[in-house]
Amino acid sequence: MKRIFFVALLLAACAAPPPPAPAPAPQEAPGAERAIGTVRVTATTLNVRREASASSEVVAQVRKGERLALLSAGDQWHRVRLGNGAIGFVSVDLVIREGARRGCAADADYQFVKAPTPTFREGGVAHGIVVVDANVDTKGNVTSTKVISNTTGDDALPAIAEREIKSAKFSPPIRNCVAKAFIFTYKRSF
Repeated sequence: MKRIFFVALLLAACAAPPPPAPAPAPQEAPGAERAIGTVRVTATTLNVRREASASSEVVAQVRKGERLALLSAGDQWHRVRLGNGAIGFVSVDLVIREGARRGCAADADYQFVKAPTPTFREGGVAHGIVVVDANVDTKGNVTSTKVISNTTGDDALPAIAEREIKSAKFSPPIRNCVAKAFIFTYKRSF
């Protein structure tokens, strides 16, 4: 009888289904890109575009305060993934990158450290406006200038305007913890 019981027990053990295998760990969909951070929308309404261009098709709009997954960061456009999985591009000027690095400067616009000081000449009769574009480096120094227009009729006044803007000092704009070179347009009335 012991033998029959043992055989019955052995048959029952063999007939029982095996325990379930552990479930595999969830994985990202094949080809899914990992986010390198997040950006928060600062514009009231932000267009998300198909390509990195202001003339590209708008694929979605997001509201101020929304957070988007940052897939890649650029100087003018960031590639982002929306909550619904759609991917597009947003202007860096309309979002703030979050969690970049501790101790880095927050995004900011340029500021004058030393504003240009207008030069006054005695007996000047010319009136009008001189417009000068000034290239400013990442340290805030004016590296070059170009006269864009002169409505004064006096050829000496653009040189004065260029000299004034060259004496200025800036705090350059900060984007994603990096100081950016920029062009400042100086308009001087005479």
